[in-house]
Amino acid sequence: MTRAPELSRRSLLRAIGLGATAVAVPSLLAACGDGSGGGSVSNAGTDQVPWPTYQPFAGPTPDLPGTAEGVQAGYTKYPSSLVSSVKATPGDKSKVRAVAITYGTPPKPADQNKLWKAINDALGIDLELTLVPDADFDAKMATMTAGDDLPDIISIGGGHRLPRELEFVSAKCADLSDFLSGDKIKAYPNLANLPPYAWQGMGRIKGRIFGIPLERPLPAYGMFIDRGAFAAAGANDGTWTKDDFAAAVKALSKNKQYGLGAQKANQFGLRQFHAAAFGAPNDWKVDGGKFVRAETLPEFTDALAFVRELFAAGAYYPDTMSLSVTDTKTFFYNGTFKSITDGLAAFAPAVTSVKGAYPVDVALPYKVSSASPHIVAGTGNFGYTVLKKAPAERIQMLLRVLDYLAAPFGTKEYELTHFGVEGSHFTRAADGTPTPTQLWSDGENNVNLPIIYLAEAPRVLFFPGVDAESVKRLHAWETKAVPLAVKNPAAGLVSDTRSRSGVALDKALNDGINDIVTGRQPVSSWDTVVKKWRSDGGDKMAEEYAKEYAG
Repeated sequence: MTRAPELSRRSLLRAIGLGATAVAVPSLLAACGDGSGGGSVSNAGTDQVPWPTYQPFAGPTPDLPGTAEGVQAGYTKYPSSLVSSVKATPGDKSKVRAVAITYGTPPKPADQNKLWKAINDALGIDLELTLVPDADFDAKMATMTAGDDLPDIISIGGGHRLPRELEFVSAKCADLSDFLSGDKIKAYPNLANLPPYAWQGMGRIKGRIFGIPLERPLPAYGMFIDRGAFAAAGANDGTWTKDDFAAAVKALSKNKQYGLGAQKANQFGLRQFHAAAFGAPNDWKVDGGKFVRAETLPEFTDALAFVRELFAAGAYYPDTMSLSVTDTKTFFYNGTFKSITDGLAAFAPAVTSVKGAYPVDVALPYKVSSASPHIVAGTGNFGYTVLKKAPAERIQMLLRVLDYLAAPFGTKEYELTHFGVEGSHFTRAADGTPTPTQLWSDGENNVNLPIIYLAEAPRVLFFPGVDAESVKRLHAWETKAVPLAVKNPAAGLVSDTRSRSGVALDKALNDGINDIVTGRQPVSSWDTVVKKWRSDGGDKMAEEYAKEYAG
């Protein structure tokens, strides 16, 4: 299984204990031992079950049409009437324990939280959550031990990859194939509304379906820009070249302001924007049946050298490596940074956070000589949710709960999970749009109670508080950018080496990029980094992907 990174993080917490909300999570490593019990997790040579049958929801007609290729449907106003997508309360009044990533602060306990109570009532369960801060997710999920007592629902998301993750899932989590494969998913119509690309990007394990994807749009990343500032610098992203781009970001880097914003975690936007503009593939490409990693190609090295030049020229904040994701966003919102590279879902928060100070837009890639610039297509999901092994009737109940949480835009269930309870968490504007109350703004919301990371509907372009022109700008960008999107051919494939050693292999590459961009190492050192990556498992990973791809 693979996943796309998510938009943002508010890594404000350092402890997993949330008082009444805490549930102990055993170590994933301890849960599956050394992985030997489950053998290979590859799909190669297996009888692969059919993907779930796609049954799209016939929702409200969008103002801006979507496309099957990945342009999202856009809505400039809230639907005038909502429908119910769930016929009966899904739960059986039992306690359901779940663990999910959080980018917020701890929610009030369930007995003091109107949103949590409403969710429990609607689901018909007693939901007990463990929330793991983004910054601590890898360590907490991989090392915390509490016997063999797993929660019922486990969300693995946010772009995180856990050591021996697929071995853990196949050994300790429920095989959902007999409930979701083919037409069986029609028993859960909101899950059937999840598009095929989300399931395929998640992938199978040993030919079977173990998870439910958290859908995200196919355009994974964007370079958000202060459109006014770039226009004043004479930059037009519809026609700009690499040199035009460089001149613009250098011109904007003055008076303690910077043309480019980044932080240590995203390697200066290299993979998300610059390498794609230089024509490097999205993570991998297939050449004559062989898998070739982007970082091993000259296009990637050229992009790395270009980003290093921009850093040396002062286009990036000089102490970029000390910045958190939250710091970087704050600097973009207050005008210190004129651009940042982020997940596409960060567009709406950026628009509302700048409070009209400038028009937020998304840039198209620049042109590099004869290269074919493109954008990075995501895997179509933010991660996936798995269930602890349990009797069939328990699994069916939990799937009904997740089906409710995946209710699409235009339904009463979506309104509850995304806006809360009318009168408590939102009021309606004259046009019917939910307007947050102080209770929601003060923290009783679905950021601090992140049920959307257990299951969620396919996303659409509708953002309360965002003006129609901004929605139209994003839709216009998607219309131009989606045809330029290049997918990762390894998405949905399984490599045993990737499962065992992918975290360490990625870190070696990322450390090498950061060292070179900041000038601690010369560009020539990249060859050594890549050579070691290949010998430590990169070449083996490529072989395993190729074997499954060919099968």
